[in-house]
Order: sequence, then C-alpha cells, then structure tokens
Amino acid sequence: MFQKNIFFLIFLIGFSIQSQTISKDFRKKVIEVKTDTIQLDSVPINSQRFKILDVSKKELFSSDYKIDFNQAVLIINSKKYSKITVEYFRLPDFVTKTYAPFDEKLIIKNTTNNGVLYSLTTNKKASEVKLFEGLETKGFITRGLTSGNNQNAVTNSALDLEISGKLSKDVTLRANIFDTNIPIQENGYSQNITDFDRIFIEMFSDNWRVKAGDISLKNNKSFFLPFTKQVAGLEVEANINENLKVAASGAVVRGKFNNFRFVGVEGNQGPYKLFGANNEAAILIIEGSESVYVNGIPLKRGENGDFTVNYNLGEISFNTIFPITNDMRITVEFQYSDRNYTRFITYDKVSYESEKLTIAGYFYSENDAKNQPIQQNLTIEQKQILANAGNNTDAMFSESAFLDTYNENKILYKKVTTGAVENFEYSKIETDELYSVTFTNVGANNGDYNLDRSIAIGNIFVFVGVNQGDYQPIVNLIAPTKSQFFIVKSNYNPTEKTRFNSEIALSNNDANLFSNIDDNQNKALAAKVGWQQVLIDKKWQLKSNINYEFAHKNFRTIQRWETVEFNRDWNILTNTATKNYFQSEVRLQNKKDDFVLYRFNNLNYTDVFNGTKHELKSKLKLNNTAVFVDGSFLENTSTLEDNSFFRASAKAEQSLKKSWIGAFVNFETNSRKNIDTQNFVATSHRFKEYEGYFGVGDSTKIFAKIGINYRNNDSIKLNEFTEINNRKTFYINSKLIQNKNTDLSVFANYRITKNNFTEDEKNLNSRIVFNQKLFNEFILLSSVYETSSGNVPRQDYMYVKTEPGFGYYTWIDYNNDGVQDFNEFEIAQFQDQANYLRLPKPNLRFLATQRAKFQQNVTVNPRKWSNTTGFKKLISHFYNQSFLSVANEQERGENSFQLNPFNFDENSLIGLNLSFRNSLFFNKDLQKNSVTLTYGDSKIKQQYFIGNQENNIKLYQLEYAHKFADFWLIDLLGKTAINTLETENFINRNYEIDAKEIQPKLTFLYNDNNRFSAFYHFKNKQNKLQDFEVLKQQKFGVEYFYISKKQNQISANLNVFLNDFTGSVNTPVAYQMLEGLQNGKNYTWSLLFNQKLNSFLNLNLNYLGRKSENSKTIHIGSVQLRANF
Repeated sequence: MFQKNIFFLIFLIGFSIQSQTISKDFRKKVIEVKTDTIQLDSVPINSQRFKILDVSKKELFSSDYKIDFNQAVLIINSKKYSKITVEYFRLPDFVTKTYAPFDEKLIIKNTTNNGVLYSLTTNKKASEVKLFEGLETKGFITRGLTSGNNQNAVTNSALDLEISGKLSKDVTLRANIFDTNIPIQENGYSQNITDFDRIFIEMFSDNWRVKAGDISLKNNKSFFLPFTKQVAGLEVEANINENLKVAASGAVVRGKFNNFRFVGVEGNQGPYKLFGANNEAAILIIEGSESVYVNGIPLKRGENGDFTVNYNLGEISFNTIFPITNDMRITVEFQYSDRNYTRFITYDKVSYESEKLTIAGYFYSENDAKNQPIQQNLTIEQKQILANAGNNTDAMFSESAFLDTYNENKILYKKVTTGAVENFEYSKIETDELYSVTFTNVGANNGDYNLDRSIAIGNIFVFVGVNQGDYQPIVNLIAPTKSQFFIVKSNYNPTEKTRFNSEIALSNNDANLFSNIDDNQNKALAAKVGWQQVLIDKKWQLKSNINYEFAHKNFRTIQRWETVEFNRDWNILTNTATKNYFQSEVRLQNKKDDFVLYRFNNLNYTDVFNGTKHELKSKLKLNNTAVFVDGSFLENTSTLEDNSFFRASAKAEQSLKKSWIGAFVNFETNSRKNIDTQNFVATSHRFKEYEGYFGVGDSTKIFAKIGINYRNNDSIKLNEFTEINNRKTFYINSKLIQNKNTDLSVFANYRITKNNFTEDEKNLNSRIVFNQKLFNEFILLSSVYETSSGNVPRQDYMYVKTEPGFGYYTWIDYNNDGVQDFNEFEIAQFQDQANYLRLPKPNLRFLATQRAKFQQNVTVNPRKWSNTTGFKKLISHFYNQSFLSVANEQERGENSFQLNPFNFDENSLIGLNLSFRNSLFFNKDLQKNSVTLTYGDSKIKQQYFIGNQENNIKLYQLEYAHKFADFWLIDLLGKTAINTLETENFINRNYEIDAKEIQPKLTFLYNDNNRFSAFYHFKNKQNKLQDFEVLKQQKFGVEYFYISKKQNQISANLNVFLNDFTGSVNTPVAYQMLEGLQNGKNYTWSLLFNQKLNSFLNLNLNYLGRKSENSKTIHIGSVQLRANF
C-alpha cells in the first residue's frame, strides 16, 4: 500500500509539472512557403497535436495539406499559401533515439581487408565546421555585391538568426538577431519599421540575467514612475541573495511618449490620425507600444480585438465589432520615433524584501546629447536662439534657408525682390544662386507664402504678400531635454492585519539644455503615504485604507502616473499647481469577492482648486442574482468655476437555467458654473443611459445575446440643460453554431440617433462569419460579411531616390522638362532601373464612407473518390477552388446603408478592392493530361491627393501539362486579358489594353538532375483608347536547369523578343505594353549558379543581361554568400 501511495504521489507531481511547463518537444515555426514539399523536422512528429495556421492565424483543414508524420514531411499548395505557422510536438528522444549494443562506427565494411585490422595512415575527411555546437540555431546570414555597367556597385546584407540552448549546466543563451539594409517594400511603399525584440542576446541563470540589444524597460511597481520603454542597450539583473535584488541598464532611446486624446465621430470606425507631442503629423509609431482607452476602459489590440494601428502612417482604426459613437472619449498612448538628438537612458533599481519589510529604490535618467543632433544641424545663431528661449517653445523658431547646390532631386529657390520685400521663388536653373528652404505652417494670414503645387519630390511654395499666406520660411527648433527621477518606496507589515507604505520621488526636468533660463523650475518633490488595516476579520472582513499624496507643481514624469481620466473625473482645467490629495475608505468584503466600499476624497491644488468627492461601490451576488453599483458625487471650486458632478451606474443580472437576463443604468450630471456670474459654462453636460438584455447559452461557447440601449445627451443652451440628441441601439452578439463541421457567429449593432439641432443619423455595424464542411469535406465553405462606416484617405506621397536595385520605381521624363512629375514614375521592370521609392505622407484629408466587405472561399474536392469506380472515379479527377474578396467604400449618405458589397455605382463609389479567382483543375498536381482553367477579375479604386485611380483586370487562362515517353514534358498556356487603367487627372496614363497570348513550351527531362526547355510566346496587345497603340510580340527562348546530388544548381536562359509596336514609344501606355522593352529586337539572358560549399555555406552567382537595337548592352552581376543555420 505504501508503494502504491508513493507511486501515486510521484505521478501527481509529474503531471503537475507537465501541466505548468511547455514541453521541450514543442515546436512553433513560421514558414515562407516557396515549394510544395517542406521538411519540418529531422525526427518523427506527434500526429495528435499537429496544427497549421494561415497568415490570418486561422487553422487549416486537414484536407488542405498532406503530412507524413514519420518522415516529418509536409505537402501544401505553395500557390495558395505564401506563409504558414506550424505547431507540433516532436516525438521524445527516447522514442526516436537509436539503441544498439555497439557503436556503428566500429563495424568494418565488407570491402575492408580483414587481414589488416589497423592502418598507419588514413584518408582523413575534411572536418565539418560546426558553428554554435550544442545550441539550437535557425536562420541565415547573407552578404552580397551587385554591380553593372548601368549602375554603381551596391552591397546588400541580411541577417536573421535565432540561437537558444545551454552554454553550461546553469547558463542558458537565447539570441535573436535580425538586420537588413534592403528597404522593406510593399505595394511600392517603403517604411523602415523595426520589430522590437528582434535583435537581442540574452544569457541567464537562476540568479542573474544579462540582455543586450532591443530591450523593453518597464516599471509597474512604482506609483510615481510607471513606464514602458522600447530601447536598444544593455540590461543586467542579479539576485545577491534571497532578499536583495539589483538591476542596471543603459541604452539609446528609440521613441518619445505621447498621450493623444480625441472624441469619436458617430459611426466612424476610422482611420483616425494620431499626432506627436508637438502636433507632428509625420510620425512613425513604435510597434506594440500603444495602449488605447475608451471612456477610461482599456481596449484589446488586433484584428480579433477592438482596434488596429497603422504604425507607418500613425493611424488607428476600430474593428466592426467595436462600434464608435460620438460620446466616446478616446485616449491613445504610444511611443513614436523621435531622433532629433542622440538620447541616452539609464535605469537602475535595487530592492530588499524580508518577511515584514520591503524597500526599493529606482533611478531613471533620460537626456539628449545636445552636441549630437541627428535631424537638425544647429548653427551658432540657432543655438543662441535656444539659449535665449528658456522653456518658451514659441520662441524656438529660426530662418530655414541656406545656400545649396543644384540637384534635380531637390526643390530649390532663388531670392527675388517683389516691391520692397525680398522673398524666395522656385527655380530649376542651375546657374542661379539657390537656397534650400523649409516652410512651416503658421496659421491663416500669419505668413507670407502659400502652397503653390506638389510635384513628385515635394511641395513648391509661392510668395503671396506680407501676412497674406499660411506659411513662413522658418523652422521649429527642437531643444535638447533632460529628465531624471529618484524614487524610494517601502512597505512595512508589522502584523498580518496592518500595512504601511510610502513612496518619495524627486524629479529633475530640464526642458532646454542650451539655456539656464527657468532652471529654477527643474527640480520638484512628490510623496505618497498609506495605511491599510483589517478592522474585522471574520466571514466578512472590514478593511480601512488611508492615503495621502503630495506633488509639487513642477513635478513631471515621463509617462502618465495618474488615472487616464483623472482630470475629467475631478473637473480639472489645469493641474500646474502643487497637489495635495487625501483618500480614506472602508471596505466590507467576503471570501467570494462580494464587497461594499465607501471612499472619501479631497483634492487640493494650492490657490487654484479644491474638491471633495464621495464614492460608493458594491458587487453582491445573492443566489443567481448579481448586482453591481458604482456612484460618486463631487463638489469642487476653482478660480474660474463652481461645480458639482454626480455619477451613478448600476447593473443587475439574473441567471436562469440556460439563460440570463439583465439591466443596466448609467447617469451623469456635471453642473459647471462661472464663479462670478453663476451661469452654466459650455462644458457642462448631462446624460441618462438605460439598457436591457437577454442571453441564452454559455458566453464562452454557444450563446446568443440580444439587447437594447437608450441614451440621451443634454448640453447647455440659453443657460439651461437642453437635450442635444438621443440614441437607440439594438444589438445582437452570438456564436450560434460551433462543431467540427459548422461554425457560425453573428454580430449586429444598429443605432438611431435623433439630433435636435442637426440631421438625424442611422448607423449599422454587422459581422457574420460562417464556415462549413459538407459531405465529409467534399465541399469546404468559408464566408465573412461585414458592414460599417469610416474614412478613406486621399493618400499623399512623394518619390525619393535610392541606390539602384533598392527601389521599386523608375523615372522617365516623358516631356523632357527636367521636372519629376507624378505621372512620370513607373514600376521598374529591370533591377538596375529601380532607383526610386514611393513614401507616403501623413494623411490629413479623409472622405467619409460606408463600407461593405465580403469574403468567400469555396473548395470542391472530389479527390477522396479516387479509389472508387464509375462516375465517382471520373469526378475524382477534378478539383475546383474559388476565392472572392470585395471591400466596397461608398460615399456616406444621409440615413442610408451600404449593405451590398457589389454596388459599383460610380457616382458614389469612393474606394474598391475586388478580387475574384476561380480555378478548375483536372488531374491537379499531376503531369498526366493536367488541365487548369482559370478565370480572374479584379477591380481596384483608390483615392490620391492628385485624384482617384481605377484599375480593372479581367483574365481567362487555360493551362495544359502532360508528360510522355518518360522524359518529355509539354506545357501549353493560352491567356486573354483586358487591363484598364483610368486616372482622374492624367489622361495620358489611361488605357484599355486587350491582350491575347499563347505560350507553348517543350521540356526535355534528361534525368532527375538535368532539364532543358524551349519555348515560344506570342502576344497581341491593342489599346482601345486615345492613340490605339498596337503591339505584336514574339518571344523565343531556351532555358536549362541542373541540380546535382549535392544540391548545387545551375540555371540559364536566353530570350529573344521581336516587338512590332505601332504608336509613340515615349508614353506611359507604351511602357506598360512593352513591359520596359524597346520596339524592334530585344535580347535578355540570365545565368544563376548556386554552389553548396559545405553543410551551411552557399555561394550564389547571378548574371543578368539585356540588349535592344537602339541601346547599349546592359550587364548586371551579383555575388552572394549565404550561411544557413
């Protein structure tokens, strides 16, 4: 019996440990799908806990792939899935390990001369270099050089490496290193966003930790210094003993913190533009640094949460399932890239913890290196301006013009005199004395210049007269700053029922390191003390809590330390005076977390504000009834106002057998009166909100919840509260079906807003998600339908020149005027011509829209009938896949909804992204009379500051592949397409190209390693607009591919183009039709050689060339060395 008990105890301990730790055999891999066959691991994997997710983190059906668990080989359609995430468990070592009584290395081959079992000399094999031996590595390092006779030599490098494992018995290493000098490209836009936590090296043991690289500094234990900073530097932590812990860090700061607030617009899901601390529009938000609150409540980030953020453009959008109303107070806290100076940060902490006493100290220092500016080169005169400005930011402006040299990629000005006023005038004459000038918006009729026009490389300004414009040739100077904080906090528990805590903080903030003016305002003190006492400790506990807080008027922290809506909760207009805050509360609470709480608050800002607030909160559950109450009453007086603020909310919910029913009420009355006249001020408000709801099922599984909400808002009109609007909301939120074959969820929120002084409004947010497997996965359906309303930006952008091959666009001066116009940039067809990037500017102009989105994916897979006979056997050769996606943005109308995503009325269509593709396969993935019939239709309409642009492509395509005589493969492709482009303001770019082509190809499969192909392409393109250009193109080509058993590769091709083009060749239409080639004969060729040097090193040699009749031969060569881990 004793042995059984011991065994049972060991079993429980093992089970507990297993449940609390992640198995070492678990693997999670993000894979770029480039081939259909993927080797997942070197050992067999567990078939019971295998999962594949697509780019949207949606799990794939087992019918979408094939998997050999013993060989760990995955087969998946690389054309359908570009990136997947695979989660699985390797079989444990004791299962996959080879057991043998003798080492196989001791076994002698049959060919060995058994008469001589030893040898004085051996043929030594070259030893294989094993980097990071004993560690688990994944990733690669590349280094390359590209050069040619049409471009300068450029280097490129990339590093993406993950390392983990034990350096010794006690020390663990973890590293993630990522770096590239190739600009990120997506749809022609280049933005350089660093994923934090991508570059770091970390070593740790049980008692210490060292991390270098991208680190996240946090403090959530200090009352006065809560912060989160994404930085690049070094962090060290150590446990001196079981009581004493120390940590130190030093880093370069990557971002600046800002707290941006705005009020939601009824029915507008966004995007909303976010601005920096100095109202900068061009900001780059640091990924993952944002926190979003609505009415003081935190939201969840992500496509399946409440909001998403465009870090490139600094915009926030709210998801359909989180409807935005005009009474939502939205706060977005974030860090954004601010590189005016090199900024250093030091953060140190020490803590001592015993049974009754805890003491901690924190030191934080963040300061700019004033002599190391990054984005501004300060002259002696500009430094003097900053020295004289003190802390007054309105005085930090300087003239922006400086002498510069002519460059076609710059906007430059010359000085002229208009009347008696000297001013700047745009010039592109190389012999003029030229200036580079920055113009700043100073407000209407406060400047002498206005925006004249925009060209591809920037904006051109024109002089309009003194105080007749909005811009001035000045620049805002940014002063270097310093922030330091020293914190000491303590907690003392003399008994189990008594607790004392305190925190003292000293701040030193210098807003201008160039100036000594106002330095007497730099240092300030803050403190907080508290006492918590358990008065009664029985079934119900009675607790008291007393707190006092002091903060000097000059005390400032790097991030918010008061609650998100502290100023609104207290009716505070400004809190620049010394703060004294007293709180006292009693709380009655049981072990089920039911409680009743009363709190008394007094807040005083010396000589400017005094307020008293009473709060009552409770949460009680009696049998199946739960009740929540939250109320407060505030009376406050300031130098300007005499106010009272009443708030109350209550919720009651009754749980029935399989359902629940509830009600909610919420009231606010904020009476704010001028202290002299006793008249209401405009910020006074009042609202009443009522809600009732009913639900069925389990809200974590299958459920449905319906409800109705009514709210009316009052504001001040003629010195009395008057109803401004009232709103009725009807909603449903449900997960109606969830099983292995069907998944259905429905969300809808319909709002009717009756405005007493403006037009009434109606808004609808809805989302339906439906997934279905039919007939044992014979048919797979996936559908998503959404409606909402929001904005579409009129996207502004500019082109910036970069190194050849690092861009995406090329400039062709069609009118030979030397000016880079917007309609003169094309997507580069050849690498050496790709020397421009298109950078988006901040969106400041938006169009209100109503949205309808629909996605449908249908797969018909009869291949499961392949083992049958008759008609089913015939059908099993077919496979059909359909995909439809449409996002429709219509101009927002009065009290009308855009429910039909297929409404393409041009009179109201603002934006559209439609993509439909259907592919019918016969003998899919085989080379035996394999046929693919594809139909595609895409329509895209976008809004730009230069006008809208619409592109339509309709495609019919037939592919045939067949292998015969074991070594011949024939491919035949026929295609017809209509490609239409319509721009609002550039008529010369409009076209409707009708293209027909046929592409036969014959491949000789000499063996598994050698393949030789010959092909012929014929294209006929006709433009049915304007000049009616015609192209007849013939393409002859051969290609060779070789792969050795050692995975060395050679591929080469030669192409001859015979272009017969009718029309002008120096137009955007001609460039599109000729695809960057010239009229007449054109030749292109390429040679790629890949040599596997050893188990981890690969050498890639790439040579490209082309030649046209009227141009020189272009040669481009590149060499790249890649190390794989």
